[in-house]
Amino acid sequence: MTWLTAREIAGLPGMPGTERRARERLTRLCISSRPRTGREGGGGQEYDTTALPAETRAAIAARTVSKAASTALAQVDAAPVVSFAPPEKPLPAPRAPSPEPARRPPSLTDKATADARMVLVNLVLDLEPLHGIKRACATVALQFASGQASAELQATARKANQRARADQVSARTLERYIGIYRAEGWWGLLPAQSPEPTLHDVEQDVAAVLGLFHSRDARFRKLTGAAKEVTRQLGRDFDTWKALYARARRALDKFGKSHQANTALIKARHAPGAQRDAKLPFRWRDTSGLKPNDCWLIDGHTFKAKVRHPDHGAPFAPELTVCIDARSRMITGWSVNLSENVRAVGDALRHGVSLWGVPAILYGDNGAGETAKQMDCPIDGFCARLGIDHRTGIAGKPQGHGGIERLWQTVGINCARNFATYQGKDVDGGTFRKVAAELQKEQRAVRRAQQTGEVVVLSNKVPTWPQFIDAVEKAVHEYNQEHRHRMLPKRADGKYMTPAEAWAAEYKVEEQELLTQLELRMMFMPAILRTAKRGQVTFFNQTYAAPELMRRDVDGREVSVRYDIHDPSFVLVYTLDGEYVCEAKFEASRRDFFPTPVIDMAREKRVKAAVKRREQQIDLALRELQTTVQPAQFSLPEPSTPFVVVPSTPEVFSSLPLNASSEGEAVQAASGRPFFDTFSDRYEWLMAHRDQWDASDAQWLRQYVTSDDYEGLADYYAARGLGRDDADEQSGFKSAL
Repeated sequence: MTWLTAREIAGLPGMPGTERRARERLTRLCISSRPRTGREGGGGQEYDTTALPAETRAAIAARTVSKAASTALAQVDAAPVVSFAPPEKPLPAPRAPSPEPARRPPSLTDKATADARMVLVNLVLDLEPLHGIKRACATVALQFASGQASAELQATARKANQRARADQVSARTLERYIGIYRAEGWWGLLPAQSPEPTLHDVEQDVAAVLGLFHSRDARFRKLTGAAKEVTRQLGRDFDTWKALYARARRALDKFGKSHQANTALIKARHAPGAQRDAKLPFRWRDTSGLKPNDCWLIDGHTFKAKVRHPDHGAPFAPELTVCIDARSRMITGWSVNLSENVRAVGDALRHGVSLWGVPAILYGDNGAGETAKQMDCPIDGFCARLGIDHRTGIAGKPQGHGGIERLWQTVGINCARNFATYQGKDVDGGTFRKVAAELQKEQRAVRRAQQTGEVVVLSNKVPTWPQFIDAVEKAVHEYNQEHRHRMLPKRADGKYMTPAEAWAAEYKVEEQELLTQLELRMMFMPAILRTAKRGQVTFFNQTYAAPELMRRDVDGREVSVRYDIHDPSFVLVYTLDGEYVCEAKFEASRRDFFPTPVIDMAREKRVKAAVKRREQQIDLALRELQTTVQPAQFSLPEPSTPFVVVPSTPEVFSSLPLNASSEGEAVQAASGRPFFDTFSDRYEWLMAHRDQWDASDAQWLRQYVTSDDYEGLADYYAARGLGRDDADEQSGFKSAL
């Protein structure tokens, strides 16, 4: 270790040229110093050169080496040159790394306090050669006590004391600063860290307030509400809640500074789910280790615009299902359907597999279409047949597949904005109401046209089904070919790659498993497990037979029955090991009608559900017309007298004539026809008993179908097959599909 004075260090690289400036620089760098040895009565300070900057130490080493070399050459002869001579002594061991600091990095306030204390230390050290340490400290302290110190020096004393009004420093404090500085340097003058608070330091009432504040109760989302509740529970004067709140706020500030405390507060106030995960530390999944077709993300959303139904033309919101590659973010397959179901998911997967091959992992949510047996069955599911590892995310946590969730804003929402029937959350309210009113008026005109036969001009604001498919196809193409994705690598020109460019850069056809059209049809046929009995299999109330079903390894055993949703006339039978057995035909001898495809059955199921919902709404509306029976007085009747309480019925005013006369009631009672409380009851009975009509019934029906009452219930009657022009429907063939 070499010690040099400020004069010897001045002028070296990295140091000022004058002795005074060099001393100031050494002080700011907190270089260790000691009194210069070998001098009587002082001699200044000398500094440790090992703590100097690298360029200064290199200059000192070069100067020392050159000085030693010149002295040695003057006294001894030159030694012979020996190349690669081993050292006479072993090299010193490398210096051990310095330990990690025991304290956190100081703040700006802590640094300002240490700098102020350093100013006082330098002031004392300047007086030390004349008076010594004790007298110098007493002299400086006397200046503060007598008020002779300047305003700047008093401000420095306040910073050193960490107090706003304490502008005096005692001699003992100055001596302590000197001792700390000589032992630890500038770092020792930093304020001591305050100890971490513990729960034992908090009063019971404050702990109760913090406990309520850390609960999931909505009443205590604010600390004021918790303080008021604790004040009430303790029976204190209610006006004292502000003081309790202030103490709780100070305690919360002490405990809540660390990241552990803030994380604990978030977990305590939010149940596990997407809302809590959105507040916790952000994490994202790295896809750099994946290759194309390693993992596909699949999800379906309701399209945010009304589209013409492909069957009846009424406006509705279809379902759009999309598959994207996790590595390149390219849309590999997509499908549109009337609602979310396994057929939409399977069709999107089939589209992607037919173009690019079979993925290794399929990752989706827990929707109804992605958790059906047709997908996840370990024997006959789409994924099992294709060898795909199907994974689903945790319910309520969509962050796991955020890549495809964000895709809907770029593709689905922007595609829906092209139509006047857009119904996203940012749509203009006035425009949306006008379009909705126009569509409702159009549908009312369509229902009237079914009775009158008039021609209705449909609104051009609702896109047709082919227009919708073309718009989706265009949006997918623009996304794959033109969208610069920020999660993809950059090109040589500094622009981000498009999904198609990232896919083409790593996709290799020879490494993919591609399927033929026949294999695609066979792989994506839905299947169900049934037991073969006596040469036939039965499912969906349909029976299919074939001679091969009587094989010894098939009869009486479970088999896999695969069917075509568009052609219910046959099914394919496989063993549980995947061996093909036969093609079984629909047994039409016992039935005199034809099978209905699965698409029709699904449509019928959806219509029945809609009718049931409308029936519930109608029943609820009719109950509002019924008054509660509240007899003014009840009395026990005589034993021989029958007692009947008749509820009062509200009057219904209408332009239609009512048979209110007692003579008409007697004639109706004699005919065996029931009495009707409402027009709808009479209409339903007449439509169900057409053989009992008379002349008055036909006239009444002609007037009723033109009334507002019938117009409001026209959809309800039509759904139940009671429309005015509906003929008696024959019982159709019930399909298994």
